[in-house]
Amino acid sequence: MGKDTVNFSCHSCGHCCTEVVCLPTPADVRRIVANTGEKPSKFLEFLTPEELEGVDDDDPTWLECKGDKYIMALARVPWRKKKAELRRGRDFHCHFLNEKTGYCKIYEARPILCRLYPFKLEESKKGKYKGFGLHDDVECPKHDDGVVQTKPLHKLYLKDEKAQKEYDGLVESFNEGSSKKKRPEDFLEMFL
Repeated sequence: MGKDTVNFSCHSCGHCCTEVVCLPTPADVRRIVANTGEKPSKFLEFLTPEELEGVDDDDPTWLECKGDKYIMALARVPWRKKKAELRRGRDFHCHFLNEKTGYCKIYEARPILCRLYPFKLEESKKGKYKGFGLHDDVECPKHDDGVVQTKPLHKLYLKDEKAQKEYDGLVESFNEGSSKKKRPEDFLEMFL
């Protein structure tokens, strides 16, 4: 953990694009649409609690439709190519992973969650900012042969916190609607 820097460098192992399900905010989705022109129906999916581990049942971003819960995620797609060094036994990858190069096709417009991974904010018991470290419970190799400044990470974190508040408010409004024909995809109309 470091207040000013964290020892880390990405070696492009692909873990974050193959093993991690990205949950973008509406702000992320708008940025992706603006930068790619792609329709959200091409790059988003709505997952149920059975399809996703690690998100609490009481998370404020669960959409409620006809008694079921859904959460917005970047779509994961099956591999088309059999390039073993990229696959490493993984069956799916992020919609935006370029199978030929192993790099993100929307790197400059990628969700904030992707930009922050595998870093986590460290706070004191009183909630004061202490710095950043690396998540303990992720399988990223966490190479420590580089130096990452924490100031830009903190700015991203604060930006994400603001986007998350907007997201929570939109979900609350969506969930208050009582239409029996409501589908999770209808949520997109609230912010696009």
